[in-house]
Amino acid sequence: MNILLYDFLNSYIQYDLVYFLRKAGHNCNNVLYRDGIDKYEDDTFTARMEKDLSEGSYDLVLTTNFWPVVSKVCKNHDLKYVSWFFDSPPNLSTTDCMDFACNEIFFFARADYETYKNMGLTNVHYLPLAVNVDRLKSIKTDYCSYESEISFVGKLYESMLPSLTSHMDDYQKGYIDAVVNMQMQLYGAYIIDDAITEEFAHKVRLRYKSLSDKAIQVTRKELAWAVASYVTHLERMTLLSILSKKHQVKLYTYDFSDKEKELLPNVEYMGSVDYLNEMPQVFRASKINLCPVLKANRSGIPLRALDIMGCGGFLLSSYQPELFEYFIDGQECVMYSSLEDAFAKAQFYLDRDDLRKEIAQAGIARIEEAFRYEDRIEVLLGT
Repeated sequence: MNILLYDFLNSYIQYDLVYFLRKAGHNCNNVLYRDGIDKYEDDTFTARMEKDLSEGSYDLVLTTNFWPVVSKVCKNHDLKYVSWFFDSPPNLSTTDCMDFACNEIFFFARADYETYKNMGLTNVHYLPLAVNVDRLKSIKTDYCSYESEISFVGKLYESMLPSLTSHMDDYQKGYIDAVVNMQMQLYGAYIIDDAITEEFAHKVRLRYKSLSDKAIQVTRKELAWAVASYVTHLERMTLLSILSKKHQVKLYTYDFSDKEKELLPNVEYMGSVDYLNEMPQVFRASKINLCPVLKANRSGIPLRALDIMGCGGFLLSSYQPELFEYFIDGQECVMYSSLEDAFAKAQFYLDRDDLRKEIAQAGIARIEEAFRYEDRIEVLLGT
């Protein structure tokens, strides 16, 4: 099969996806498009895609995440378009183009799949992500550089919420505080989308408008995202702060503000690491790898959790419904259901090297059994 792929975001799964497609005998033209793109209307990209199609014969187009601008071109050419989300929630403001007959859209998070299926879309599917264990095993680990008691690789998700609430009235501020406090205590239940209603967002917009005609008019989705990212930020900062008071904690991220450094004086800031070569070494060399899941991801197993286990690393994750469904908690990975639970389990497993290593080995065995790229590609192309 001849496949045209586009990589817009330096997609983490692109390298392995293309590798296994080629391994299966498919011809792949993998196009790196780094010019910036409007998801819905982009004449520059459309011209580029038309040129690519004119220069080759393709059976389908494949991208990670769904891009309406790609779907429009595929529809015009009567060409099948397959997309596979590795982000949750989907960063789409509307469902425009999603119902085109050319599309087959795969979500790694079951909650996202169910959301769009309930909207009436018949071309959506559920497909968890995968891991290239052979590639990860081939990477030699520099333990001297990456060894640590506890490591966290990821963003801290500093949110726009404080700026947004600074212009709200007292009732609106109190309501947002209550939603934040409630969501902080809940694991496995996501209340933000239900709590931030269109009516509430409308009243916030009216409040902004009363202060200035030029005030931003935040949408319900934007406000809900600001709350979700803020809760994620609070959880990650709290975890790192308290754990680092007693244990060695290394943080790998590309965005660490001076304010955050002041709040986390005991955390060792290591800068960023590249996904393909350095990050696996961190996971393998760390005794415990933290994975506090983004709150807006309501159910799915994040790629970060799978990569940790695929490296043979020990995973300490916040409770996540699909992680609990696919893996045995306490035997193949470990999940926490509160911040207090996370602190207690970190201490417990740091004190038990043999048990921690046993769980990590069981985790990679489960990955090799049920999260293979070969199986996922068979589903992607066979639907």
